[in-house]
Amino acid sequence: MELFSDIVEAFSFPELVSQDGGKIDGLVIAVHLLMLVLFVGWIIYYFAALWKFRASRNPKADYKGVKSKTVTNSVEGAVIVAELILVVVATYYWNFYVNTADDYAHVTAVQDGKKDLHVVRVTAEQFAWNAHYPGPDGLLGEQRKELVGADNPFGIVRDKVSGSDDIEVLKSDIIVPLIYNHRVENPGKTDLEAGELLSETEFNAAMAKYGEGAFEAVRDGTVRSITIDLTSKDVIHSFKVLPLRVCQDAIPGLNIPIHFKPTKTGRYLITCAQLCGDGHARMRGVIKVIPEQEWNEWQKAKSGSEEASEQASVSTTDEKA
Repeated sequence: MELFSDIVEAFSFPELVSQDGGKIDGLVIAVHLLMLVLFVGWIIYYFAALWKFRASRNPKADYKGVKSKTVTNSVEGAVIVAELILVVVATYYWNFYVNTADDYAHVTAVQDGKKDLHVVRVTAEQFAWNAHYPGPDGLLGEQRKELVGADNPFGIVRDKVSGSDDIEVLKSDIIVPLIYNHRVENPGKTDLEAGELLSETEFNAAMAKYGEGAFEAVRDGTVRSITIDLTSKDVIHSFKVLPLRVCQDAIPGLNIPIHFKPTKTGRYLITCAQLCGDGHARMRGVIKVIPEQEWNEWQKAKSGSEEASEQASVSTTDEKA
């Protein structure tokens, strides 16, 4: 019984701490089921061929071989159908996971230079992970390669407002917040909209602005998406965090957005899933998921701004603008 438990544990999925991770697990299961069907089919075909063309039945070799192509064509057709099913299933799951409005709002914010406090730029290098966060203004500063140096590893343009309060963390834990959503059920006479999602900070700001009882909102069990804008400064690396079901290559010259919705605070191991040099085995890091309030305090401490908390509490008016 203990052996059976060990086998089950060895083939079970690792801990899941991502709201959408179940879809990834479903995709993995679907792919392996299709692989199992192909494996069993080919094994049956293999032993059928061994039996049909056994030496006792065919003592003399026939150089012409099989004259009918029916079986061969049927098997090839079945393989093609199975591969098409695999492509369709994989495409559906990938589209469902990637192209969600909540996630793409963050990607668009990065590309358009809009406010988004929940985007982290992660740059891989031999053999470490470095992070660049927006400051309390919610804007990631512009980067220029000619500015990269020991005192400015990300090449941030500091003389622009968007980059003046940005936070850099080198070769240390990557910090991300766990932000629960409050869904507006009844906006009352406020500027809020029914169905609008507010973070804890935004909810408290709206309560302070409109007063208690001015609107109704409930925590709906969903969490805010976190986007990591991934790149590399030397060779190809791969950002892999199993509990979050995230694995994405970091490629020099490309900024690749990945996103996830953490559901549990804690420290989770980052590994590099691409052979990147003689120090590849020690290229490990930690992504630390912390509560929203702790995130606000951490950001304030790192940015060194006395007004960080007020600016981080984005008002609904600012958000709609």
